[in-house]
Amino acid sequence: MTVWTLTEWEWAELPLSPADVLEAQSHLGSALSVEPSVGGFRLRALGVAGMVALPGGTLHVRPKVPALNLLALLDYAAREVAWGEDVVGSGEAEELLALLGALFVRRVERLARGGWVRGYREEEAERPALRGRWLVGRDMARPPTHRHLLSCRFDEFTTDVAPNRLLLAALQVLERSGLFGPHATARARSLASTLAEVQPLAEVRAAVKVLASDRRFATYGPAVGLARLILEGAGMQAIPGHHPLSSFVIRLAPLFEAAVTRAVAKVAGARGLTCHAQRPLSLDAAGRLTAIPDIVIEHGDARLVIDAKYKLPAEGMPPADDFQQLVTYLACLDTRRGVLVLPAHGAVPEETTLRLRTFGRPSEVRVVKVPLGGRAARVGAALESAAERLVSWVLSGQYRALEQSG
Repeated sequence: MTVWTLTEWEWAELPLSPADVLEAQSHLGSALSVEPSVGGFRLRALGVAGMVALPGGTLHVRPKVPALNLLALLDYAAREVAWGEDVVGSGEAEELLALLGALFVRRVERLARGGWVRGYREEEAERPALRGRWLVGRDMARPPTHRHLLSCRFDEFTTDVAPNRLLLAALQVLERSGLFGPHATARARSLASTLAEVQPLAEVRAAVKVLASDRRFATYGPAVGLARLILEGAGMQAIPGHHPLSSFVIRLAPLFEAAVTRAVAKVAGARGLTCHAQRPLSLDAAGRLTAIPDIVIEHGDARLVIDAKYKLPAEGMPPADDFQQLVTYLACLDTRRGVLVLPAHGAVPEETTLRLRTFGRPSEVRVVKVPLGGRAARVGAALESAAERLVSWVLSGQYRALEQSG
């Protein structure tokens, strides 16, 4: 089987057939740019990582940032998990899916060693003796020949609850797939056997709700976060059945946006500022057209609009349409300050300030690049450091002076 490799944001000429290209586009959509060439096709993937099975082989898409750092970004976006590179070893040269599989099974193994947490799940059953609540109306409607059993509704204390169901569903994806490596597959199979009484269901919302309401499941957070990524990357339709998983794709733009939002909300809240995420703004008087900025920070009359973009331009500024979108947000909120937050390849933060004339008034836009190329354990700190600079800007006297200027 032929294996082709793309590195995110880099063009590569690959000897693919038209059928291969169509299949890749069906999985990656607008994230894949394709141009015909003499030797086949030139391809470039933007904002995705993973693997896609094609008629003639497999296409691996490697992230531009280190795979280990990408997993650290995921953990921060999900639950601000305290993260260290030692959880999976140094592994800088390892593939993303192998790292993901190793990290997931290790976290599930920790839960299994401590004993699976049980919870109450409401059930209904016909029993010879009353248990819980008697469903009188149901039994009265039954024929006399069936009235020797009582219809009951009761709470069962069981391991078959949403968090365990979610973990088992993800374990079965690893077990059926060869994408995550033979070691992860064998360990996933062993762990799945310890959940024999559990149904493998991808009840993501139910699992998150249980984690938020029941402190006994607090330790499940890191494993549930990775289980959700595995199930969403594989596609929910891949869970039932016994066919091997053929493709796995991680969308990086929403992941980066979620991490930036969490960092800004955390820092802004600690400094007493209000943070709005994904709040719709009306573009017309009737409210029929809306724009939705990623983040808006408010402190009194001061507002700062933040737009997070997972883009890794080799050099220079982001494309003009990103600035145009940000200027629209500024006009809707009648403010003078905006920020584009981007990832950076290296380990050093980058920041550029642009002074613009928007609708006849001076405005200031900052381009802040968060370093994702350093140590994986520093990814969360890099996000919060960038957020701290933005919050301090809102609180500064210079910010207010520009807001009040004509």
